[in-house]
Amino acid sequence: MIRALGDQDAGKDVIYSPIHIFMSKKLHFLVLGVLLFVPFTLHSTDIYTSSHGEVKILANLNPHIIPGHPKLGNTILIVSAPNEQKEIRLITACEHKETILHKEPNGNKKTIYVIQVIFPTSCEIPHIRVGDRENIFTDTLFSLPLESFGKMENSLINTGDSELLNIMRNTPVPPRETIWVTLTEKLRYLQTIYKDTYTTLRSDIARTILQSRGGTGYISPVAGYNLPQKDKLIPGALRSYRKDTTDGIHHGWDIMAPTGTPVQALSKGRVIRVVNDWNWNKFRVIKKWNLTKDDQLQNLDIFRWNQVWLQTMDGNVTFYSHLSRISPDIMVGSLVGAGTYLGNVGISGVPDKNYKDVHLHFEIQQNPFHKDMKNPTHLEIMRWNFVGENMKRREIYAKMQEIFG
Repeated sequence: MIRALGDQDAGKDVIYSPIHIFMSKKLHFLVLGVLLFVPFTLHSTDIYTSSHGEVKILANLNPHIIPGHPKLGNTILIVSAPNEQKEIRLITACEHKETILHKEPNGNKKTIYVIQVIFPTSCEIPHIRVGDRENIFTDTLFSLPLESFGKMENSLINTGDSELLNIMRNTPVPPRETIWVTLTEKLRYLQTIYKDTYTTLRSDIARTILQSRGGTGYISPVAGYNLPQKDKLIPGALRSYRKDTTDGIHHGWDIMAPTGTPVQALSKGRVIRVVNDWNWNKFRVIKKWNLTKDDQLQNLDIFRWNQVWLQTMDGNVTFYSHLSRISPDIMVGSLVGAGTYLGNVGISGVPDKNYKDVHLHFEIQQNPFHKDMKNPTHLEIMRWNFVGENMKRREIYAKMQEIFG
């Protein structure tokens, strides 16, 4: 007989290989059921009805389901249904596979089902219901704790070194192998495995990020071109002709290069934004005079126009601006290495059709690592200080030498 696992059990986490556990000779449990591939396709014969409280999802063992992940892209659900219920199936908007690992009567005219659910691809819709061959039971709605691997990684990239060190050191001790006597003991063990797997994953990512932050520095974003040595082309240079629409200050570096010159990632990182729809009508939305700080930043975003934002493993975000072309391989979420082709130099966002000084404008936003900003918005990133802000020229050149080697 099995009881539903309550909140006090939620700290115990999930399974590395539940099928192996349920097939363990130590347990003498017979694995029942057949592996089913069940994409979400509702047939016209499906009937929405109530089970009148007779069918329930009692518990979910994995509190951190990451669809598509090889170890955490699955969970175990505990389902209760009347003994006379001939068939049980799960209905979700996510592509999934389900396997009944075990079932047993609990003595109250109910049968307990232990069901493994695997989500092989990404999914953001957490709702799941129970049904049978013809019915979908509306009163069985259950919300799964789905997480995105990308968002979790971004959250850690936006974490300071000291906190990352604490996460990295939080490596769980593997649970001692034992003989599980009851089904409840087995499920508790699976919960522990899920929890430890998630903790280990975060620890490994934190270690990778910290190792990347100890690298040798950035490379030039335009291969074969050095960073500019003229004061007017570096951060902090005055742009008085933009005083009516921006803060009148240059936020980055301009590398003079012909239109079409390839642009590359200056370090390993993840693409977090791509803007690739420049047209001259964009200038109509630019605001002028009596501007707030955010107005100025949003105007600057228009002047940058076709752009790629790359968040490097040190947490900083580089804006590649005025691009004439962006590689079709570059999209939000793309992981790139130093030297990866991102696009080509251009003049998108430059309001002069006869502009001759073609260049790559790039700027580096310094991550403040705010604890309440693990997944910052685009505007929040634009609010960060840029490298070189409020620095003297000699300090800027020294900083360039430091970060570019």
